[in-house]
Amino acid sequence: MRTMIMAAALAALVAAAPAGAQSRDVDLEAADGVTLKATYTSPGRPGPGMLLVHQCNMDRTSWNDIAAELVGAGVHVLTLDLRGFGDSGGEGIRSGFPAFLQTSSADVDMAYDYLAAQSGVDASRIGAGGASCGAMLTADLAARRDGVKALMLLSGPPSGAAVANMAADADLAVFAAAATEDPVTVGVADALQGAVDGSSHPHSTAKIYPGAEHGLPMFGKNPDLEPGLLAWLKSELLGN
Repeated sequence: MRTMIMAAALAALVAAAPAGAQSRDVDLEAADGVTLKATYTSPGRPGPGMLLVHQCNMDRTSWNDIAAELVGAGVHVLTLDLRGFGDSGGEGIRSGFPAFLQTSSADVDMAYDYLAAQSGVDASRIGAGGASCGAMLTADLAARRDGVKALMLLSGPPSGAAVANMAADADLAVFAAAATEDPVTVGVADALQGAVDGSSHPHSTAKIYPGAEHGLPMFGKNPDLEPGLLAWLKSELLGN
């Protein structure tokens, strides 16, 4: 059943993408032997890249709509199933959240390297982003990798190192969104607003909403968020 659902999701992603787009599921082999699943979609022409990492109650299919919009604009997109989620192997968060984040950091690095190495991807224009734990992981990725130019954070509090990097790296634009009463990551709205306020990039933006939504459910409650996020990503990655 899971295979049928993923095949349908992949077909839907390709159908929504422009003519010439190509999408494929890929296996990424972690250093400890765990196989991670990802989906790579090319717009069929050279362009920037975007890595999307899901929140820890979803999987990579949660990004299908966002991915299709970006591919349609000319962005190469890689969506990753974190270990223990979706079609990826591994324990996930069963061994504890801190251990999960530490192990998953190397997984996210591997996914970033895979995306940057694909034919047609402009490695000097790569974005990364996620929701909740995916936002935490990609914020730290941007602190480790100089090539990340646009960072999208939904309901995920960045680490101190990530916040310091946003302040120091004038080439890193940040888009952050959170709800004020988020019960999963209490205080995340203030944390993300503070990180954006400290960013040295003039296009960094924070969207703080009333409510208790966490991650992608903010889209349904706040109809301006998804189109605003997409417009921002296209502007930062494509110069539109």
